Amino acid sequence: MDIRNIGVLMFAEHPEKFIPGSYIELIRFNTKEAEASDDFIEKTFTGPIWKQVQDALDYINTNVIEEKVVKLQGQAESERFFHKSYREQEPVEIRIYVDSIQILNYPGLAKWINLERFAEGRIKGRKYRNRRIGELFKEIDLSEKKGTGIPKILRELKKNGSPGPEFDMDDDRTYLNTIIHIRDGFDKNEIMSESMSKSMSESMSELEIARIQVILQYLTVHDTINSAKAAELLDVEKKTASRLLSKAEKVEVLISKGKTKDKVYMKK
Repeated sequence: MDIRNIGVLMFAEHPEKFIPGSYIELIRFNTKEAEASDDFIEKTFTGPIWKQVQDALDYINTNVIEEKVVKLQGQAESERFFHKSYREQEPVEIRIYVDSIQILNYPGLAKWINLERFAEGRIKGRKYRNRRIGELFKEIDLSEKKGTGIPKILRELKKNGSPGPEFDMDDDRTYLNTIIHIRDGFDKNEIMSESMSKSMSESMSELEIARIQVILQYLTVHDTINSAKAAELLDVEKKTASRLLSKAEKVEVLISKGKTKDKVYMKK
């Protein structure tokens, strides 16, 4: 890759203006209906590509990992590897479902890589698609060195009792879809008691219930939430989030403390 393009990717505030597809697109589905539902959040991460990766990791760490979709030990940075080819004009796409995380990359693996060996963490070649970018990412701990990323992911998922990842490609290897499944035995609905679920179903729409589930998931890790944070989590206006939190308090799903701007909510 031309050194000027590398400079654009690593340092430009909007590299996508010069190199199409050089951004990360994240879609988070809040219900099991996924693509068939209107309840989803879209986020686009732009800026220097190292910052895109860091921002996407921060979002997943804050808003997804607590749901135990995939709970890895240690730093998130050590579990990622660098693959994107910026000759392709499609962005990296992260799709977060209730039961899995899927990462869609263009193109797929280079043809010299055996997919079965790759899935088992046995990678003996060291031919990089973007060597200079890969080296820069290694220096700031955003990718693994010497082909150790996949074995480490497999090891950490196994430690957590999670199923191994799936890797899907078409015959021409135009894409690679990595699927990380939820750990067996974890049900997102476990966070709600039977009485809580009943009180919500009697006074809330399905969309509101799905959104409250997201908030309750957040509160399994954090002590409190305010309307600004809820709005960010749900990708809605602050007044919409405020009404939802107030409604959840009325049906005794949440309790609050403080007044007006300082008001926060917590699990009952």
